[in-house]
Amino acid sequence: MGQYEVTVAAIRVLTPTIRELLLRSKDGSALQSYAPGAHIEIDVETGTRPYSLLGGMPDADDPPDTYRIMVERRPEGTGGSLFLCDKVAVGATLGISAPRNNFALDTHPANRLLIAGGIGIAPIYAMARQLKRLGRPFDLVYVARDADQMAYRDEIAAVSPNPVLFHIETAEAASLDVKPLFKKLVYPSEVYVCGTHGLNKAVVAVASANGLSRLQTHEQCFAPPPVVVLDNAPFEVLLRLTGVELKIPADATILETMLANGITPKFYCGRGECGICPMTVVSADGPLEHRDHVLKPAEKESGKRICICVSRVKGSRLVLDA
Repeated sequence: MGQYEVTVAAIRVLTPTIRELLLRSKDGSALQSYAPGAHIEIDVETGTRPYSLLGGMPDADDPPDTYRIMVERRPEGTGGSLFLCDKVAVGATLGISAPRNNFALDTHPANRLLIAGGIGIAPIYAMARQLKRLGRPFDLVYVARDADQMAYRDEIAAVSPNPVLFHIETAEAASLDVKPLFKKLVYPSEVYVCGTHGLNKAVVAVASANGLSRLQTHEQCFAPPPVVVLDNAPFEVLLRLTGVELKIPADATILETMLANGITPKFYCGRGECGICPMTVVSADGPLEHRDHVLKPAEKESGKRICICVSRVKGSRLVLDA
């Protein structure tokens, strides 16, 4: 169960597949404050799922007792969006966590480029609202499959100090060329991108080619990377706190094995991109095989954390602090 209970105060259809939910504290008291880029985890039928907090509309913040989120209905997903879009109605009670932030916005004076792909507009919109309030310069790019899928298109245009680049990316249309986007950036500059694996990879590569370090390039991903077939070997996992021992088959992940045994750790994407599932490693009898896209190089080198949804151990036994 979540740390708090909230009531679904309103539901609004933003696009054919995207809904906006207003979540309000049950007693009208203030909810925990947060900064742009933050998310909450919501209890759904299949576990917990994170959703970015939007913060309000162009001309007003949400009241202290209200959180605003957007949910894209994904039939091929793990069930969280179907639950929130199809089964939750106004007046329903949901369990949520306190806000967490793995995609924080720095607000020091700098020139910023914000890039959103699809549902990735949620944290980018929250950042744009904050930057406008602070009078910080920024440019914004919004990529989607078609115009009907661009939630908050008018709101984004209202908060941006410069014309927004709205790019429709279909099978027939050319992919977004990110190289020209960096020509306007002058020192000091930062880039924030939230979108598909392909979009993020392209942005990070061009940012690096233009002299931006990883400290100046911030990314969050909500879509799968290309499928890579890898040779796997079975191994054992001991969950130290509960004493549970699991045998991880060659054709299953640690996360899948835990779920199959009735253990429900925190996770979201199942692809090593969201940063929700990493666990602390107590010991391992071989090197960790990191297959995620979220842990920083120093974290991977330390061997102290592992994304249980995709990563493995090149050994026979792994002990986790769980």
